Amino acid sequence: MEFTKQRHTRNVVSMLTKAYPRRGTALEFENPWQLLIATILSAQCTDVMVNKTTPKLFEAYPDPCALGHADITAVEELVRPTGFYHNKAKSIVAASRVLCEESGGVVTPSMEMLTKLPGVGRKTANVVLAHAFGQQTVVVDTHVKRLSYRIGLTQSQDPEQVEQDIMAAVPKAHWNALCDALIAHGRTICTARRPQCSACPISSLCPKNGVPESAHPQ
Repeated sequence: MEFTKQRHTRNVVSMLTKAYPRRGTALEFENPWQLLIATILSAQCTDVMVNKTTPKLFEAYPDPCALGHADITAVEELVRPTGFYHNKAKSIVAASRVLCEESGGVVTPSMEMLTKLPGVGRKTANVVLAHAFGQQTVVVDTHVKRLSYRIGLTQSQDPEQVEQDIMAAVPKAHWNALCDALIAHGRTICTARRPQCSACPISSLCPKNGVPESAHPQ
């Protein structure tokens, strides 16, 4: 049977989303602004640590205006456990200030508006759009980038190109489910240092795991 990239992609999406039926982000939040802040803090930090940090942060600064006009040193101390706290504190304070002053503290469900905020790139914006507003987006974090390349969904390792390649290859209705599954798979089975190929639900589809050269996606 002739192998095609389209069939390969369809099989990957089907098998991964069945293997990881849980949907959503592990970050804990009560509104879009809290998710925005939590996502900025999650850069190079575990969701577990972010979830331990944000309750005290949001207790001290319960809305964008409060955080946007906070003392930066005090914010740094609160977010220190997430790492890179100087830059993260600067970003969350600046983004909150812009939200307070330009939109009355309301997070607009728009990629254009979100990426205008300090410290907010496409990945962070897509997380907010997907999990706070229910939009179908392609969140390219380190797991999605690495696994998409490994299993043949893209030939690029540039995050924006990976995003475009997945959007072109996968029906929009499956974007969130696929990205959530890739993230879960990258954290549990296909880890960067020691992938557990024997336990992988899509090992038979992986070009890096013994799939014949003639079956590789073109």
